[in-house]
Amino acid sequence: MEQPIEVSLEEAFHGTTRVLQMTDASGSVRRLEAKIPAGVQDGSRVRLAGQGMPGTGGGQPGDLYLSVHVYPHHLFEQRGDDLHLKLTIPLTTAILGGEVEVPTLNGRVMLRIPPETQNGKSFRLRGKGMPKLQEPHQYGDLYAEVKVILPERLSERERKLFEEFARLRPASGR
Repeated sequence: MEQPIEVSLEEAFHGTTRVLQMTDASGSVRRLEAKIPAGVQDGSRVRLAGQGMPGTGGGQPGDLYLSVHVYPHHLFEQRGDDLHLKLTIPLTTAILGGEVEVPTLNGRVMLRIPPETQNGKSFRLRGKGMPKLQEPHQYGDLYAEVKVILPERLSERERKLFEEFARLRPASGR
């Protein structure tokens, strides 16, 4: 037997349990608690041995397979054991460098942004991705792609500073 089951990315990260109600051929309902291990991915199958339908001719029950679907997340995209994130940073941090807070599924971490970081640059945070299903205590990586936020509603002084910057550095130069 196969039963679809849906979990959030947080549940896939930490592992979870689900209570299922199964109706057998005679119409009786039984409740079943299923443990979903940490590190499952969209399309994973979780085997529950002996929890399927009874075999033909009164044989032993078969296995029940849970077909896992992981909901899309508002911040992270899961690709195997790795997570990908769009990390917005201010223009000043991209130019001058600094530290920014990066969300992970296990809390927040600080990331040092080097001066003159270009829009679209990706940083790898080793071990901050999804737990590896078959390798306990090992994790994939988190890739944070920088998206620079341009300032809006500049003050007169800010506008003048940008105009001066434009005079110092021609548009064609890097």
